Amino acid sequence: MTPDSAVSSSATAAAQGPRGTIPRRGPRSPRSLLASPGVMAEGSRCLNVNVGVLGHVDSGKTSLVASLSSILSTAALDKNPQSQARGITLDLGFSAFKVPLPQHVSHLPFDNLQFTLVDCPGHASLIRTIIGGANIMDIMILVVDITKGIQVQTAECLVIGEVTAQQMLVVLNKIDLLPAETRDRAINKLKKRLAKTLKLTKFWDCKMIPVAAKPGGNNPAVGVEELASELTAMVQGPPVRRSGPFLFAIDHCFPIKGHGTILTGTVLQGELSVNNVLEIPHLKEKRKVKSMQMFKQNALKIQGGDRAGVCVTNLDPAKIERGLAAAPGTVPTFQGAIAWVDKIRFYSGSVKSKSKFHVTVGHSTVMATVRFFSTVAGAMGSEEEAVNALLQRLSHLSLKKPSDKFCFENEYLHEEVLHGPCEEAASSSGQPKYFGQQWALLQFDVPLTAPKDAVLIGARLDTDVQCASCRLAFYGQLVAPIDLSNPDEAAKLKVFKWKEKTGVIDRVQPDGKTAICRNLLKKGTDLRAFMGLKVVAGNGSPGVLESTFGTTGKVKVFFQAGLGRNWQEDKTVKLVFKRFQFGADKKRIVQ
Repeated sequence: MTPDSAVSSSATAAAQGPRGTIPRRGPRSPRSLLASPGVMAEGSRCLNVNVGVLGHVDSGKTSLVASLSSILSTAALDKNPQSQARGITLDLGFSAFKVPLPQHVSHLPFDNLQFTLVDCPGHASLIRTIIGGANIMDIMILVVDITKGIQVQTAECLVIGEVTAQQMLVVLNKIDLLPAETRDRAINKLKKRLAKTLKLTKFWDCKMIPVAAKPGGNNPAVGVEELASELTAMVQGPPVRRSGPFLFAIDHCFPIKGHGTILTGTVLQGELSVNNVLEIPHLKEKRKVKSMQMFKQNALKIQGGDRAGVCVTNLDPAKIERGLAAAPGTVPTFQGAIAWVDKIRFYSGSVKSKSKFHVTVGHSTVMATVRFFSTVAGAMGSEEEAVNALLQRLSHLSLKKPSDKFCFENEYLHEEVLHGPCEEAASSSGQPKYFGQQWALLQFDVPLTAPKDAVLIGARLDTDVQCASCRLAFYGQLVAPIDLSNPDEAAKLKVFKWKEKTGVIDRVQPDGKTAICRNLLKKGTDLRAFMGLKVVAGNGSPGVLESTFGTTGKVKVFFQAGLGRNWQEDKTVKLVFKRFQFGADKKRIVQ
């Protein structure tokens, strides 16, 4: 046995947990889609699809995964002692099952199809872990307790799924708890309720499968075979993977004495081979890859979507709980960033500029102060265009596409709040509704290590977990890191506020074109910055600030076409201008 194979064998023993199938209640159908370990050839080519299993706490997610799984990984099925004691999942669990490659994808260069199941915790206090797990999934299973229907975390999981998953399947679990004589009626009733909720999402046409994952007594699971068949039918080819340098989401890290440290996780993009060098970005440490495995099989190369264990040497596992491994020099650390964002429609509160939110990027959650800004009125479209653009952005995220470049040449309008899709907008621009693109400037309390185009979710996780409302406020994607403490970088961001000042015409000089105005500017204001700016009289006549008048703060305004005879009906005069928010332009006044 070679040293590498020895490490692989040791890694398997420590990483994969107990061998063999999960004990099943009842006989196995001879036509079962669920294959036992060892049925597939050791060297077979496997198409891997990552399936996130999400839902409200105690909806039966782990029982469902146990009914499907035939290969256990390092963190499978609530081995955490606290999880077992409390009866709920406290961490991400990973397991898998394989099926023969279905006929409709038989033209692909694979021998079998593997579903890697990511069992996410359902408890509200563990939302950070849920979001971290969701970032690696291709298909989402939303588990609903049929005896309770839609609950708070059900809605939050639906939001996370829209942002991160390409497809969704709903499982109506615990149907065995319904009386047999009313079961079909109750199932159809909940299906109709869910259909109304899903009508407003990109999953409007998803399938709903009734299941009893863990019936009482010695009864076998119900509906699991149908669920496996439906999952198989949903796979039309290899899931879309991001191109780019190698990026690996680490979810567990542990040592094997005498061999090295094992990093288990999922490849988000790119590929990695044995003997390549990878970097742990938040540690700024680089290590050579000694060996790799994917579900008990040695691997020379891993690529986008693969779940794997990577063995490196001289790395202290105590420094890593979760995080990223990447191609050296490709993942930066920054304390400020710009992101395009959308408000989550299930969030009932207002999302205000200069407020703090918990921002989750991958497995990292940090506090950030947010400031929102938008396209100016002339760049906005119609309501229909706004809705279509929102759906395109959701699709963009779930397909793991890189972010569009942010244009620093454009000017942007500061917004006091983040507007929801087509909601009434009391914005400083005066628009009755907002139909344009929105961005956030994020200033993190502590430095964040993340890809420059990472997906993010903003939330108020300090809200009482018993609160019956969605805590997820906005989602989006990073488009550019920025350091506001650097004057040159700050000056690149052209965000402005509209300012308005109102004065009164005291009198008009004999020429009928020159007016003396008071209260337009405060006494003591440096008037030089305002000279030459345009103003509008109450009757609509345009004028220009010409000079100061006296020492009491009055100004002289010149109206080229005259004020007209009706100026006394409304003696007000208004000055509207832009005030930029960052860099050297902060004190510059323009129109």
